[in-house]
Amino acid sequence: MSKPNKTFCGATPTWANACVGNNGSPGYWEYSKGFSSAANLLIDTVLGDKGRTLSVDEFVYPVCFNMRHSVELRLKAAIADLRTIASFRGEKILFDSAGSHDIGQIWEFFKGYSESIDERYKLLNQRIYSTIGDIAEVDATGQTFRYPVSAESQKHLTDVSLINFLNLKHQFNDLEKNLDTLHKLNVFLIEEYSLGTFTKNLSRKQLFDIAESIPPISTWTEDHFDETRGRIKSEYGISGNELSKAINLIKKNYELSHLIDIQPSLMGVTHDGVINFLEKWARLHEIHAGTDEITIEDNSQTLDELLDCLSRDADIRNEIWKEESQVITPETIAGISALYYFARDLDFSEIYIKIYDMDKKMADYDFEAGDDKVRNSYFHILDKTNALHNILQTLYFIKHIDLAELIVERHSLGDKFSWLDSARSGALFLKPDYSGYGI
Repeated sequence: MSKPNKTFCGATPTWANACVGNNGSPGYWEYSKGFSSAANLLIDTVLGDKGRTLSVDEFVYPVCFNMRHSVELRLKAAIADLRTIASFRGEKILFDSAGSHDIGQIWEFFKGYSESIDERYKLLNQRIYSTIGDIAEVDATGQTFRYPVSAESQKHLTDVSLINFLNLKHQFNDLEKNLDTLHKLNVFLIEEYSLGTFTKNLSRKQLFDIAESIPPISTWTEDHFDETRGRIKSEYGISGNELSKAINLIKKNYELSHLIDIQPSLMGVTHDGVINFLEKWARLHEIHAGTDEITIEDNSQTLDELLDCLSRDADIRNEIWKEESQVITPETIAGISALYYFARDLDFSEIYIKIYDMDKKMADYDFEAGDDKVRNSYFHILDKTNALHNILQTLYFIKHIDLAELIVERHSLGDKFSWLDSARSGALFLKPDYSGYGI
């Protein structure tokens, strides 16, 4: 047995024990946040002291070292994210993150590859490059603020002379905000590319741009559509074959197809099936207008009244199941379930399809298990007090707007609920809002 390490070990108090290694599995991003937090803490402490007891001449080295190292780690984390995105595109990124420490070279690699893989990186990269360049100019490899002289015995920082802490704070905080935005964009694009809605040269966003620029499908047999195809091929530098693949992706996507007047069918359930389900739901639930959501009437009841209510509820449930048990299918249950649960996301319509596929497998299992299992699965959604709310949210998002409006009319929802306005407005968006990611 190896000798226990008395320095790097757990002890009391337990709140002071940091989780490291496999106990937390930190990566480049987690390491970078530690170094950036240390830099900010030191900067704020020194500025707060105003030179009374803490020397800026001494603290400048650990501050700048932590800043620089944090940025290196953040860029390496961003390259790791790019590697994941590239894998979805069937590409490989060859970059030695462990052996590369020149921050200028790391940045140039990230900038070049990120912009070749998706144009949405360009604007954000423009906001970042200046400060990265400043760091690379003064401390390319992380040695300048670690040692007073170089490996060649040359004194460091002879061309700089002064470093202002307040300016450091402003520059570093601005860079951090942009790098945080970059991280969010990477996470967003990893999910987006994982869904497969892209071609060799076209991102999902570019497919939206194309869908927005072409006429409704009913006009595609007219001569001028050939001109449109030629314009798109020239503008995006793609072949006719790739454009055909792009158009096929547009046709089958709920958000994209809406732009060319196509409406893919709901997964597993018809419009009439959704209307029927919600009619059954309304027999169990009393709706009244709240400020933001559909809620259930809450009236004070005596014990006898409560028992009568429970009895009536049981009778209604039995009546509903008598009607539904003869016609219900795994597809219907999975279809209703997907409409309900996708409302928790409302980000990519491809997720709606994934939820359906997963719920269909579960519904198939329930039907094999017997009638009681099927009944429980059906009432699992029917008993949800927010089923009408969620299903409407999904219908608006996947552009089944006519059905959503018919349901609103049937249940006399009108202008009772504030979320209806936002759901309706969202249904009119031509393409997703990527502005939160700096693009």
